[in-house]
Amino acid sequence: MNLLNALLRDPQVVRNWQAAEWNQLLPLARSARLLGRCLSLFEQHDLVDAVPPRIVDQLRGALIKTRFLHVQALRELRHVVRVLDRAAIESAALKGVAYLAADLPPRGWRSLSDIDLLVREVDIARAESALQRAGWVPNGEFDDYDQHYYREWMHEIPPLRHSKREIEVDLHHNLAPPVSRIVIDADRLWHAARTVSDGHGFAIKVLAPADMLLHNALHLFMNDELRGGLRDVVDFRDLYEHFRAEDSDFDHTLVARAQALGCERPLYYAVTTGQRLAGLQPSPTLREAVAHAGPPAPVAALMAWLIEHALAPGRLGLRRTRVANGLLFIRSHWVRMPPRMLLRHLGHKLLLRRKPPAPEPDLPG
Repeated sequence: MNLLNALLRDPQVVRNWQAAEWNQLLPLARSARLLGRCLSLFEQHDLVDAVPPRIVDQLRGALIKTRFLHVQALRELRHVVRVLDRAAIESAALKGVAYLAADLPPRGWRSLSDIDLLVREVDIARAESALQRAGWVPNGEFDDYDQHYYREWMHEIPPLRHSKREIEVDLHHNLAPPVSRIVIDADRLWHAARTVSDGHGFAIKVLAPADMLLHNALHLFMNDELRGGLRDVVDFRDLYEHFRAEDSDFDHTLVARAQALGCERPLYYAVTTGQRLAGLQPSPTLREAVAHAGPPAPVAALMAWLIEHALAPGRLGLRRTRVANGLLFIRSHWVRMPPRMLLRHLGHKLLLRRKPPAPEPDLPG
């Protein structure tokens, strides 16, 4: 663990920091996409005067950029929802854009570069067609194998981007791949979803509070890209504290929902990681519940080591961080695909790496 984790667990530690500590913090916070969260912690704990002015300036600059991205993301969300509404397709905001739309605590500092939406599986082809007719195009190049991978094995289609704007749009029909070890009943999500409004005529559905936390856990511990994953850990902590303050029975609701959706193991990893890396303080009810959902002790110890070195390295660029990321990447595929499918997928990717690049065309003259 590192200085950033020490700050997340107890912001008062910065009162004793010197230039060396501040110089170490900035690259770590920037890599974890937590510059805005650091500033909010300093303001929340009346610590701004204890922070060097040059650090405060950088944090405020990052937060200004984040809030500009918020405006872009919410504008893109309105454009997408308007198109889907015209096609009579119900949608729900997910992850960062859902926190914005629902005015949840991460809104004050969390950056984002795309918007994630949930639609029903029966509607996803119509939703994609409607958006394409309205100007959205594939955000990248996807060959026949990629198309099959997304459309048959995954819980989302290839990402889209409007031809005149930069925000990526990811359309999901579930929270986990249909071929993974965790199979989510999406109808349960829709049944519990709630509608939020900005007070100016725009409304969108978001997941129920417990489902938001479980989606956070699923995304972090089944995702094949953990860079910046500490931000998701902090999201989990902030959302948990917010929902628990609103509802004294929230812990029981969260545990029951994890059992109903089959998400006990991701919840275990989210809670234990939040405790170690971000100062999460779960209730005794939640601690006891996740203790029974953990893996065997040797696996738990290995995962704790991997997560710590992937999400909270002592400094950037360490070899063991690359090793940890590589092993967690393999694990993410292992839990998302059955063995035969995984071997086929890895074999295809290996062949792509070995394939020589196409020759450059001859230029005239």
